[in-house]
Order: sequence, then C-alpha cells, then structure tokens
Amino acid sequence: MSREEEIKAAIVVTPDEIAFVSPEMNHASEQLGMQMFLFVDFVRTLEPRLQRFEAIQLAAAFLESLPSMCQQNPEVIICLKDNAQLLIERRISKN
Repeated sequence: MSREEEIKAAIVVTPDEIAFVSPEMNHASEQLGMQMFLFVDFVRTLEPRLQRFEAIQLAAAFLESLPSMCQQNPEVIICLKDNAQLLIERRISKN
C-alpha cells in the first residue's frame, strides 16, 4: 500500500460525523487518545510479539468488557462517581 493509500485508508469522514465541537471536547478527546496510545504501548509490553494493530484490537476488546468489570467492583463505581462529582463541581464553580 502506498503512503497516499495508507492516509486515505486512515481518514474516514461521513456527513453525520462532521460537527463543530467545543475546545473542551477537543481537549478531552486528545487526552483520551493519548491515554489509549499509552495503554496500547502497555499491552505490547505484556506481549511484545503483538503487532500494533493487534494490540489496538486487544485494547478495544478490553474497553468493551470494562463496564461489566467495573460493575463487579463496587469500589471502582464509587471512585468513578466521586470523580464525576468533582468534575461537575469544577464546571459549576467556573460559571
């Protein structure tokens, strides 16, 4: 695959996905992307023979199972709710 074909394959835009977003949403998306990048790197340290796309697939499967894993651990749910409350309070105090 040529470099141009790789770039075209990586860009997927459909009309329903084109939207204007806030700077906060852009920043949050960047943070999520960076953390996912680092998590994929971590997955590869667990099994270095994985190719990057395989590590990404494994990370995606892990994310898919994460809600049920969290539901089985009440401490994680409490932590998530507490952190959600902190974010809400921070947002309200800015206004």
